[in-house]
Amino acid sequence: MNLIFEKYKFLLIPTALAIFLFGGLLSYRHFSRPKRVAIPPRAEINITIIPGWNLRQIAADWQAKGLIKSEDELYDLVGKPAYNYKAHARRAPVLDFVSTSSFDYFFAGKSKYLSYEGYFLPDTYRVYADANAKDIIKKIFNHLDEDITPEMRAEISRQGKSFQDILNMASVVEKEAPTADSMGMVADIFWRRLKSGWPLQSCATINYITGKNDPAASAKDKVIDSLYNTYKYPGLPLGPISNPSFNAIKAVIYPIKNDYWYFMSGTDGQLHFAKTLDEHNRNVYKYLR
Repeated sequence: MNLIFEKYKFLLIPTALAIFLFGGLLSYRHFSRPKRVAIPPRAEINITIIPGWNLRQIAADWQAKGLIKSEDELYDLVGKPAYNYKAHARRAPVLDFVSTSSFDYFFAGKSKYLSYEGYFLPDTYRVYADANAKDIIKKIFNHLDEDITPEMRAEISRQGKSFQDILNMASVVEKEAPTADSMGMVADIFWRRLKSGWPLQSCATINYITGKNDPAASAKDKVIDSLYNTYKYPGLPLGPISNPSFNAIKAVIYPIKNDYWYFMSGTDGQLHFAKTLDEHNRNVYKYLR
């Protein structure tokens, strides 16, 4: 053992020095390396689109939340809703920043002069606080694409309707009926009125024109010359008058069959249905006093 030690003792100092230097180098690299700083999470907020809101209400809400600088920032992307179509008609922007497999399906039958009123499916959306309007609109349209199922689309086609027809009707039903069941009842009444050549005679379409919230439109307002006036012009309104909820859309696709022709909203907050005009007038007298 002593002979081996004597033979290799000259290596002890260099080996110890090498170990010392290597350990120092490792320590230097460890302590001199920049500390990894965790990236703070990107702030998020909730935005809620209330069933029945129109684009003007959405624009005002987004501006109040700081998502857009002005209402025109949203209108520049999706078009400006016009109460008086004849006075304000202009070609709507093309949503070239939205890409869904259903793009053509959704917009078949939509006038190129209409805004995208109606396509903002009401719900609560979780978005980044610094998201721009385009990002939010993409998320909303993707949500619509997911919710309108293949079965619903097949039923719409079976009925010989376009999605635009469904959206137009649902936007009216949304404003006329407060519950899913009453929406189904009203939808059936409206579809039968159209099939029989009746005008829809929806006060909700008059309110869209005037900006009012009257449960019963005045005789003066009912003669306003607008293609949204369903007292003056038969058929569906020119375009959606609100952004209808999924319940309203579903009610219009799958209406609840009934034999009523009239309905009215009473001061008790309920809808009252009637089979004849006389019965309807009695309801008006009874529930609007």
